[in-house]
Amino acid sequence: MEEIDIWEFDNRISIKVKEIFLAKIKNRLFSRYKTKRKMYELIQNEIKFSFYGFKNLLKEGYQKKFFVPLKIWMCMCKLVDIDLHDLQENITAYKTSGGPNFVSNPVLPVKISPLFDMIIAHNIADGTVINPKKGRLPYFGYRQFDALFRELYIRKLNAIFGKINFPEEYYILSTRPYCPPFLATLFFKRYKLNTSSFLSKEARIPAEILNKNSEYLLAVLIAFVIDEASIDSTLIAIKLKNIELTNDLFKICKKLGYRTTVTIKEEYGTLSILRKGMKKFFNDYKRIIKKYPEMTLGKWETKIENTFKIYDRPIYKTKGNKNLIIKMLKIENLTINQLALRINMTRQGVRFHINNLEKQGLISRVGYVGKKNIIYSYTG
Repeated sequence: MEEIDIWEFDNRISIKVKEIFLAKIKNRLFSRYKTKRKMYELIQNEIKFSFYGFKNLLKEGYQKKFFVPLKIWMCMCKLVDIDLHDLQENITAYKTSGGPNFVSNPVLPVKISPLFDMIIAHNIADGTVINPKKGRLPYFGYRQFDALFRELYIRKLNAIFGKINFPEEYYILSTRPYCPPFLATLFFKRYKLNTSSFLSKEARIPAEILNKNSEYLLAVLIAFVIDEASIDSTLIAIKLKNIELTNDLFKICKKLGYRTTVTIKEEYGTLSILRKGMKKFFNDYKRIIKKYPEMTLGKWETKIENTFKIYDRPIYKTKGNKNLIIKMLKIENLTINQLALRINMTRQGVRFHINNLEKQGLISRVGYVGKKNIIYSYTG
């Protein structure tokens, strides 16, 4: 699995280190150079830091309270022949200089796991790139109205990087959790992306991701199912205003062996994972969440499971369904969706019976749920 070391991050990164490492580097520095002035003179051209500031850096109290620029630590390690990987293993927290958010208990080096690529997919499917004031880094904002999926987005980031400490847990109520700039920049760098790479009409799955193994491809597809899919009893449909992106997802499904179709209508592309493809997708999903539980489909998992139950019913295609519908509508007024869920039947099947019952004058329309879901009542 490919990795990113902390010195590959943005050059504004500052860190805190373990006390034992601080003691180790102090002992070596003073043993070799005797005074802080001598140390400073050797690295001052690289660190652009005043001597007054530098002489406090090696104090335990300063280290506990403040983050120190990574560049200074790297220069000090070079002075006493300490490997940068040794430094990286002893980092307890990091942040961008001046930023309010920091990562504690960091996962270093950062691993380019399926979760890493899933974050990219989430931000292509339902995200925005926020361009702050000049001189600051862009970052991701992920539009999501489902509270569980908002929380999972943050949990995925934590699994990739370590615990992200926000000033407050704003994402519990906000519909747009974000990936801090000093972390978002890694996604841009890794796949040579820019702000336009995430525009709805221009976005593409990076070619490098399309050539990865099945776990990475499945992670990307799950992200799009969470953010863009509608799930029916016979298929999962992902409709995008981006035909090329739809074709990218189609390539993923073909590589994963899912039965799918793509339909193009004007500027929209719709990827449909057909029933047999749904079964294989769901089996693959069940395996991958054992390894990456943050990938859960939440409410969509329940909906997919319910669609399979419909086809296991002994009365799935019997005429008795019509009598069940009449019986239920005698008790209360219901929509097609509500009937399908309660009877454990496809919406198409319920709609067929409803149309016939309407023609026979046995039921009538009495209202709407939202704009399109018609409420039916038994009239006899």
